[in-house]
Amino acid sequence: MTLLSNLTVKLGKNSYKIVIDNNFPFKLKNNFTKIKGYSKIIVITDKTINNIFDNEICKLCNELKGEKIVLPSGEKIKSFKYLEYLMNKILSKKVDRNALLICIGGGVIGDLVGLAASLTLRGIDFIQIPTTLLSQVDSSVGGKTAINSIYGKNLIGTFYQPKIVMISLYFLRKLPEREIISGYAEILKYALIKNKVFFSWLKNNGKKILKINSNACAEAIRESCKIKSYVVSKDEKEKNLREILNFGHTFGHALESITGFSSKLNHGESIFLGMYIAIKFSIFLGFCKKSILHEYTNHLDKLNISYKMSDYNISTSPNLFLKHLKFDKKVKEKKLRFILITDIGKVKVYKLNEEKILLDFLKKEVF
Repeated sequence: MTLLSNLTVKLGKNSYKIVIDNNFPFKLKNNFTKIKGYSKIIVITDKTINNIFDNEICKLCNELKGEKIVLPSGEKIKSFKYLEYLMNKILSKKVDRNALLICIGGGVIGDLVGLAASLTLRGIDFIQIPTTLLSQVDSSVGGKTAINSIYGKNLIGTFYQPKIVMISLYFLRKLPEREIISGYAEILKYALIKNKVFFSWLKNNGKKILKINSNACAEAIRESCKIKSYVVSKDEKEKNLREILNFGHTFGHALESITGFSSKLNHGESIFLGMYIAIKFSIFLGFCKKSILHEYTNHLDKLNISYKMSDYNISTSPNLFLKHLKFDKKVKEKKLRFILITDIGKVKVYKLNEEKILLDFLKKEVF
């Protein structure tokens, strides 16, 4: 195994390691000695990942004497229908509270399996093995689990931490370009909210990441996980600081909801759009200079990454957009809250007191 990095999410008794390496299947017993003591191990993946990595997953199952569950692929499985289906499949295998779930896949199945783990027998252990760049730098770390509602994205879920996160660059080499670009959205987000030096590094290394250069990808994943681990360690349940991780997500999630969580717009693409709108809103309110927007757009232009709604043929209106924004999880006392930028590497929480301000902005600057 080629170990590239080893981080720890510090959460007291819920602390866990993030291991970044180059290979798959992992020698899990070397990094997670507790795995020998589980009464039953169930590996859960989706159809797409199973088709691509069937031999590797079977090898892992054989090594661990584990059973396998394969779910359909796509955002549709983040629903009550598939949550019930998965939990019944798990329970049919006569698990006890000393069972372990191992999730191999992207953010969608990771969110679903994490939620199932938190609910099955009131909580059993699980491990994240994220296979997309986006899930490696974001959704697999931090313990947020969820399914979607007709009212919006990730509105039904729990905070439930994995026992370890195993990240491998091996998976990235078989990802389509669109998925790599999607993951880059979250990497860029971390630089914009917390690390100006990292942003400068991305300007010089963004193309290498998109071409799956091992050293560049390993560094980008390590720095992203380092930033997220720090924030989560300080605020596990998103009471204050962790809100900054939602930069671009309030607008982005609304756009995903408007497009019906379809393949028309994936999560990373929605975040590129959301960050673009959030930066423009920051300028509109006088929180940052126009040069911040130029830095953002120039960087994405050089990488040939789209960040405007017209690029995705999204048709909506200010009022419909506002309607979807109101279902955001950060709404408190019926007031929308936005993470807005003040400088590269610095953001703030903005509470919207007057709806008219947002509508004026949307009409003048977005639509």
